[in-house]
Amino acid sequence: MGHRIGGYARSVQNPVEIEIAEAVLDGRVSWDDPRLSEEAGGWVLLAQFDSEDAADMMWGDAGALYWLIRPEDLAGGRFERAVFTWQCG
Repeated sequence: MGHRIGGYARSVQNPVEIEIAEAVLDGRVSWDDPRLSEEAGGWVLLAQFDSEDAADMMWGDAGALYWLIRPEDLAGGRFERAVFTWQCG
């Protein structure tokens, strides 16, 4: 899939924005709750690092690491507010 800085995440499994939203909401909402989609829409990709044999990086079973951030935190340089998740195949 390739490494990315900014842009859109290329998820291995479910959309990573949904995973982040679920974590931020402490798992208190169901997958069909509109609040989950609303929260997910408030996050953008900061960085994605995929598994890569040439760099000796393997995340699970050919997975990827993701950091997402709210646009206002990105604009303000508040990178400590980025949230991490990862997925594997």
